[in-house]
Amino acid sequence: MKTLLALVLLLGATCPAFAQRADCNPGGNQMELNACAAQELQRADAALNAVYRQVLAKHAGEAVALEKIKAAQRLWIQLRDADLEARYPVGKDENPRVLYGSMYPMLYAGYKAALTEIRTTYLRNEFLERSEYDL
Repeated sequence: MKTLLALVLLLGATCPAFAQRADCNPGGNQMELNACAAQELQRADAALNAVYRQVLAKHAGEAVALEKIKAAQRLWIQLRDADLEARYPVGKDENPRVLYGSMYPMLYAGYKAALTEIRTTYLRNEFLERSEYDL
């Protein structure tokens, strides 16, 4: 139980929105914590998609830039997924819940949300807030 509480506190510290969700109960049962982490991932993914659409709109008249941005985003998704697989490796005939326990969905979603938030910040900083002349 102490380990679970420590993980919840760690997740709250690394993903502040997780800890601040009104409908999330940090002291809840594992199913509630898994659902909360899934909600946080959905929120992070929606934020990423919104920023990505803004980046595409900003460069709408620049065919080469759009091609490169889209290619970079596709590669980032592959990197993110590879990072997730490396962080939580599961063999072909293995069950992640057996390997990592009932916390696996929460841990996986929390890590994926954190990576997604990092990418969102990067896209916003580099393509929306930064001038093309900033180095």
